[in-house]
Amino acid sequence: MDMSNRGRIAKYLRITRIKRAFTSRAISVCVTFIIIYIVTGNIKTGVLIGSIDTVIKLCLYYWHETFWENKITVDIKKIKLLKNE
Repeated sequence: MDMSNRGRIAKYLRITRIKRAFTSRAISVCVTFIIIYIVTGNIKTGVLIGSIDTVIKLCLYYWHETFWENKITVDIKKIKLLKNE
């Protein structure tokens, strides 16, 4: 199956967005865990809050990136249309 350049770019952007979300969350969960552990002195509380924080923010980050990439795509199409006029 031969994928078009547009399809390959879309797939690349989707995979890159997922990778960025995971690496960003890995850093963030470490910071959250450390702060909660310092405040409470309890490892289980740090892990629990860090886990909940990760799931929620990972989903929000993915949505946020998708929204902005879609907006950029629409804006670029508008710019191209103006150039062709």
